[in-house]
Amino acid sequence: MRTKNVKPFTYGSLYKEDLPDGKIIPLTAGNLIDFTIAGPYQNTRPDIAANSITVHKSGVYQITADVSVILEDEQSVMFNINRRHDGSDPLIGSTFDANGISTITGINVQAYLYAGEAIGIFIADLYAPRGRLPRYNRAGLTVYLLEY
Repeated sequence: MRTKNVKPFTYGSLYKEDLPDGKIIPLTAGNLIDFTIAGPYQNTRPDIAANSITVHKSGVYQITADVSVILEDEQSVMFNINRRHDGSDPLIGSTFDANGISTITGINVQAYLYAGEAIGIFIADLYAPRGRLPRYNRAGLTVYLLEY
């Protein structure tokens, strides 16, 4: 079998799972989603402490983000996939939201990432009229290199 022109795979993943000892975490605008498990990876660096995945190769990536949100009446929350921890550099087309009731929300986007860039799920905004914050119990972030 010829393997001369086979590209090395590049992928990475982070998860927050709702295990028996897992916590339901309040969402706070201006923060990244908190992950607890680094999944499989190659040519990337999933970082639980930084809640982000750093890519080691430049190229077009398929990026999937999802969050299981627990909402009460009239609550809503907006997320995006962001290159910066302060939320100042969201990927184009990566905004997704949840409103109404408990739901799983997410998005799938393609974006060009440069080697060394790190991405995370940013909590861009939320609305909680009665004081109690929206919460989440599961989340996932995956990257997969399509082209470079």
